[in-house]
Amino acid sequence: MSQRDDVSGGDAGADEEFMDLSLPEETAISDPDSKNGKAALRAKQAKLPTPKREPREAKPEPLPKKRKPEPNAKPQAGEESKSGSAQGPLAKPGNGAGAMDTKAPDKPPVVKAKKPAGSQKPERPAKPPRRTRSRAPRDPGGYPEFHAPARARKDGKPAQTIVFLHGGNVGNWSWDPQVRAFGDYEVLTPDLPGFGARSQEDWAGLDSAADDVAAVIADEVSNGGAHLVGLSLGGVVALRVLARHPELIESLLISGVPAAGVSASMRTMSRMQLRLFGSEWYWRFQAGAYGMVADEKDLFAEHGTALRADNMRAILDEVDPGGVPAQLGVYQGPVLVIAGSKEPKVVARSFPALARALPQAKFRTAAGLHHQWNIEDPILFNATVRSWIEKGAAHPRLQKPSVQNPPPA
Repeated sequence: MSQRDDVSGGDAGADEEFMDLSLPEETAISDPDSKNGKAALRAKQAKLPTPKREPREAKPEPLPKKRKPEPNAKPQAGEESKSGSAQGPLAKPGNGAGAMDTKAPDKPPVVKAKKPAGSQKPERPAKPPRRTRSRAPRDPGGYPEFHAPARARKDGKPAQTIVFLHGGNVGNWSWDPQVRAFGDYEVLTPDLPGFGARSQEDWAGLDSAADDVAAVIADEVSNGGAHLVGLSLGGVVALRVLARHPELIESLLISGVPAAGVSASMRTMSRMQLRLFGSEWYWRFQAGAYGMVADEKDLFAEHGTALRADNMRAILDEVDPGGVPAQLGVYQGPVLVIAGSKEPKVVARSFPALARALPQAKFRTAAGLHHQWNIEDPILFNATVRSWIEKGAAHPRLQKPSVQNPPPA
């Protein structure tokens, strides 16, 4: 048994199997009266381990006071002081053979008695998992259209409804940053015909799409009118909803609407791009231009390759000429029109036409942002929407348009 196998827990010294019992040493010890024999005997005794004394059963008494060592006491073999010598009253017990254990004997281990059956403390039931708000599935064809409020309003009033209408190259999944930010609202994110879960439906025109959105609002909204937010194609459809069903809308915010119409060269280019709709690399390139991050790029590419080129051609034939609905002036509620400073200039050039149809509208520019800025800068976009529908004020980070675009507000 080696030293680390000593069950006593103390320093047992060197073991038998490591002691030197060679013949010359035995011969010298055989004559203890000789000079060499006495020296060998002392050396042998120094190597022999000091047997460990069994601790006595001591009566319970208070802890003993520290005793000062005798000034003339000689240290035992193998005992060293703090300075490393074998002298001095502060010597510590060594780890080698012949070391004296100056510590008080260890107390025998206390064995706790087992509790009888039936007296054990009942186990605490496991805590239920913390409830978290689950995110909607990141699937371009499976994103929900209805999102119930996740928390109560601070003012205690019933939750209002926001309707987000997506652009012409994305689906309702693109509003996920807004859905998560407006948990105190009822949020509707309908897919327009020909997009998302409805990608195989035929496009039946802007008026038909507007009536489709109005039907969703009429079915789902129970607390007053809806706050309508439209981006790009969604903004064009929102203007049609405003003209055809003004009673359903509490406020309007649109961005990226080319109401002035696009140039002939841009029309030709957009028709050429229709040939690339089935290519994933094309949609990833567009996603990079919009400032999308990795997961949005994947969704954008997967959704884009599923769009039908004939539907997109029919949409472009309606949107490219521009113009505003004839009955748009019937709506008298608040309107905010925004253009990204880095999107095509046709959007900002559309401000005067919209100002003539909606004189109460306010016009702003989102500096440094592209067409799809609800994904590019969701924090600013969300703050813009909340400031508008709750305070009727344009966010202070938005800039007023230049003099060349002369809307009054």
